[in-house]
Amino acid sequence: MHSVLSLLLAHGVGGRSDLPISEWIAAWSGAIALLLSFAALGLLWHHPKFPQALIGRLVPTPKFLTQIFLLLVQAIAMTLFLVVLTACFFGPDNTVSNIAPTTIFIIFWVGMPLSAAVLGPYWKVISPWENLGKWIDRIRPNSESVAPKWLTSGWLALAPITVFHWLELAYHHGSSPRVLGWCILIYAVLLLLMTWRWGWEETRKIEGFGVLFSLAAAISPIFVDQKNKLRIRYPFVGISSLRMTPASVAVVLAALGGTAFDGVSRTDWWLDLIVGKTGASWTLVNTLGLAWVSLIIGLAYHQASRIGSRLTSDKNFAYKLGGSLIPIFLGYDIAHYFSLLLLEGQAFKILLSDPYGQGWDIFNTASHAINWTVISTTTIGWIQIGSIVGGHLLGVLFAHDRSVELWSARTALRSQYPMLVVMVIYTIIGLVLMTG
Repeated sequence: MHSVLSLLLAHGVGGRSDLPISEWIAAWSGAIALLLSFAALGLLWHHPKFPQALIGRLVPTPKFLTQIFLLLVQAIAMTLFLVVLTACFFGPDNTVSNIAPTTIFIIFWVGMPLSAAVLGPYWKVISPWENLGKWIDRIRPNSESVAPKWLTSGWLALAPITVFHWLELAYHHGSSPRVLGWCILIYAVLLLLMTWRWGWEETRKIEGFGVLFSLAAAISPIFVDQKNKLRIRYPFVGISSLRMTPASVAVVLAALGGTAFDGVSRTDWWLDLIVGKTGASWTLVNTLGLAWVSLIIGLAYHQASRIGSRLTSDKNFAYKLGGSLIPIFLGYDIAHYFSLLLLEGQAFKILLSDPYGQGWDIFNTASHAINWTVISTTTIGWIQIGSIVGGHLLGVLFAHDRSVELWSARTALRSQYPMLVVMVIYTIIGLVLMTG
C-alpha cells in the first residue's frame, strides 16, 4: 500500500527506462508511420466515410429494466461520491489509508475517460454533479434570467481541468484528502448555485470533467441518439458527429498539456531542476513548468490551425479539425497512466472495505494485496508506444476524413500539412518522454 503514496504524489508512470526498444527508434518509427499513413490516405481515401456510419444500429433495451438499472447505478455512484467526500474530512489525512486520493486520481481521472472511450457517454448517468444539477432544476423557481455569456461560452470548463492538473502535478499538498475535500465541496457548491440561478442546461457547459469525458465518449461504439435510444456503430467514427467549439478544443488541449507535463516532470533534467526544493518553491517551479508545457502544446496546435486556415480560407479550421485531438489525448492517457490504473488501481477495492481508515473490512477485501505481476514491464512498454502512435494515427485519419468532407481533394490534402507536422512533433516528444 505504501507504493500508492509515491505514485499518487507523482501521479502517473511518466518516463520509463525499460521500453522494449530504444526511445529514438520508437520516436522515429512512429513519425515514419504517420508520414506513410498520411501518404496512403492521400492516395486511397478521396471521399468522407465517417458521416455515413454515424447512425449505427439500434440496441433493443427493455425500458422498465433499463430504468431500474440506471437508478441502481446512480445510487451506487452517489453513495461512493458521498463516501469519498466525507472521507476527505473525517478519514486519515494521508494517501495510504484514505480512499479519496486513490478514487480521485486513479479511478476518476484516469479510469473515466478511458472507460468512456469504450462504454460511451455513461458519465452523464453516474455524475454526481449531473444528478444534483437535475435535482436543483426540478425544485428551483421558474426564472426568466438569461445566462451570461461567460457561462454559455463554455470557457469556464477550463477552470476545473486546470485546477485539477495543478493539484495533481504542481501543488505540494495536492494529494492531501483535506485539500481535495475542500476543492470538491467548493466546486459542487458553485455549480449548484449557478444551476439555481440559470439552470443545469447552461451550467453543464462549464462542468469541465463532463465536457472532457463526453468528448472521449465520442470514440466509443456505444452511443445514445437524439431519441434517447441506445445504438452501436463502428468505433471512432462518432468524432465526426462532434461540433467542436473554441472552448471544447481548449479543454482537450489543456488535458493534453497536463499529461505532457507529467511526462516532462519525470525526466532527469526536470528532477535535477527541482532537487532540494520543497513546499512553496517546489509548487512554484512545477506551476511554471505546467503552464509552460501546456502553452507549448496549445501554441503548436494554434499555429498549425492558423496555417490551415490560410490554406483553406476557412477561419473555423481549428474547430472543424479539433476532433483530431481526442484520440491523441486518449493515447497519451493510456501511455502515461495505463499501468497506474491496472496496478495501483487495485488499491481501490482494498480501500473500499475501509474507506475511513478505521480498521473495517466491509467487503472482505481489506487484506487483499496488489498483484504486481498482472502485467510485465515489456508489455507496458509496447502498450505505451502503441497508444501514442495509434492515437496520432487516428488523429491523422479523422483529419483526412473531415478535410475531404469539407474541401476539394487538392485543398484537403494541402490543409493537413501543418497539422501533420504538429502530430509528428507530438509523437516524437511523447515517445522520448516515455523514457524519462
